Amino acid sequence: MPVTKKGTKILKAMKKEYGTKKGEQVFYASENKGIIKGVHKGKKR
Repeated sequence: MPVTKKGTKILKAMKKEYGTKKGEQVFYASENKGIIKGVHKGKKR
């Protein structure tokens, strides 16, 4: 999925803190749980 500017910034910070693979896991888990919002571009209707 395309990531917004906000999502890119958060993902980069998480990768720096947790490492490449674990950082991505934490990012997507947080997004799915609803902790962080507005990190993916929505669908056009």
